[in-house]
Amino acid sequence: MNLKYKRRYESLKRSVKSYLLENASLTDEICRLQAELSVTRSQRLYLIERLMFHEGLEKSNNGRPSVSNGKVESSESSFGGVKKSKPVVLHKKPGEDKPKNVTIIRKKKPMFPMNLNNVLLHSLGEIVSVNSNFHTESWIYPVGYVATRIYAHPKDPRKKCVFTCKILNNAGIPQFQIIPDNDLDGVFFGESANTCHLDLLNSIQRSPSVKLKIPFDVQGEVFFGLSNQKTQSLLMMDPGFHQCTNFKGFAVQNIQSLNSASLSFETLQGFLS
Repeated sequence: MNLKYKRRYESLKRSVKSYLLENASLTDEICRLQAELSVTRSQRLYLIERLMFHEGLEKSNNGRPSVSNGKVESSESSFGGVKKSKPVVLHKKPGEDKPKNVTIIRKKKPMFPMNLNNVLLHSLGEIVSVNSNFHTESWIYPVGYVATRIYAHPKDPRKKCVFTCKILNNAGIPQFQIIPDNDLDGVFFGESANTCHLDLLNSIQRSPSVKLKIPFDVQGEVFFGLSNQKTQSLLMMDPGFHQCTNFKGFAVQNIQSLNSASLSFETLQGFLS
């Protein structure tokens, strides 16, 4: 009888040892993957900042003429603008007046991602005009809208974080999402952009590193980039734009509000320092 239990004891001992080794191996692998993920996130943040910087330079150079083969050519707009071709001279028939110069205007498709100063637009989405839940008197919420921006991390406001802003269709009701890149489990979502933005600001206010009350102002649509004039111009080109019955006109954006602590990482650091 004792021999029987001794064999079972030895078997359990070997199993426990095997599980301990397997657990240690899995722990080492998780640590290695977390280190790689941290490096990848830092690289992504750096690349997004560089992309926004370079696209900002391209935007500032749009109005400057470029030289090609000794000839001066006008540059094209990087944002869904129009391209003017050379005037076309029509041949006249005998007895007709002097032909007129005709300028052909071709619409250019917008290129994504598009730099909107402090927001990077990845997808404009589509306007759902038949559902009044996706537009109000002052705003239009296209389904499939995706944009990213850099702001303070909700758990550590002194660190930068890339946030992905999305608008989805949840059974006929818009669902807004703000997804922090460094904390995929801490997604902020709701039925309005202000709800998501408010949850994010409250999370920052509750952070242990924040010792004072920060004068936050909720600006959900601005945080998502929906108040940007380029975004609004693109929405006006959508076929469903004129079919939004509740929509009266876009709300006027306050330029000074872009530098508020609820939108600007640099301004927020001024309160934290």
